[in-house]
Amino acid sequence: MFSTPRDSRTWLIGLPCRSDGSRIVWLYYVVGEAPDSAEALCAAVRRANSAPERDARGHLPVEPDRAEVQRIRQHILGDFVLEAC
Repeated sequence: MFSTPRDSRTWLIGLPCRSDGSRIVWLYYVVGEAPDSAEALCAAVRRANSAPERDARGHLPVEPDRAEVQRIRQHILGDFVLEAC
C-alpha cells in the first residue's frame, strides 16, 4: 500500500464501556503524532478518563484491555484506510 509519510502517526482508538444495562458502547478517539500504538492507546485512555468525558458518560469506566487500535493511513490518491494493529 502506498501512503503519505505525514499520516503514519495518526491512530483511531476504540474504547468500550458498559452502560447501565450492560450494553457495550464504543468511544472512538483520533490520536495524532503518537510514535506507536501503545502510546496512542495511553493518550486515548487519558482523554477518556478526563473529567468532562467521565461526566458525559455518567462516570462509567472504559475497558482499555479490550481496545481497538487502528492506524489511519492516506493513500497517495487521497483515500483513507484503517489498518488494524
